[in-house]
Amino acid sequence: MKEEQEFINDIQELKTRMVNAQELANLLACTTQYIYLLAKQGILVKEGPSQFPLAENIQKYLQYLLKSEKGSDKVLYWSEKAKHERALRQMSELKLEQLDNKLHDAKAVEVVMNDMMSYFRKRTLAIADETPSKLVGIKNPAEICDILTDAVKEALSDMSNYKFHGEV
Repeated sequence: MKEEQEFINDIQELKTRMVNAQELANLLACTTQYIYLLAKQGILVKEGPSQFPLAENIQKYLQYLLKSEKGSDKVLYWSEKAKHERALRQMSELKLEQLDNKLHDAKAVEVVMNDMMSYFRKRTLAIADETPSKLVGIKNPAEICDILTDAVKEALSDMSNYKFHGEV
């Protein structure tokens, strides 16, 4: 019975016990500046110069921590919202560049490149069909080289004037 009474007295003493900012900071594992900041924000209770009710401030600090954990969901929400907005902005910029003809659709580029490569292949293979009649009877290697060089240059000139006539 005596122990119970001492325990109750100790609890009553803790409820009314006042501590300074340094003691409260040590108990809450933070700095005295943070204690004063929390008091200024109304999170902690300050009674008199550097006097803080111990039990009340521990309860208030725990409630503050619980609220800030719930607030972290808000931080996560706004972080995700910012990422989403950034992605929307990037998509809009890409669409704008596409409209300004600075960016082309990958499928359109593929169609044009396939057509160009097909034209290149057809034109280079045509060299083999054009030159044999010109080379008949020529035995001088320099003359053969000149004829082949002229045929390749003509094919390259034709290819440099390539225009896409298909539909994308």
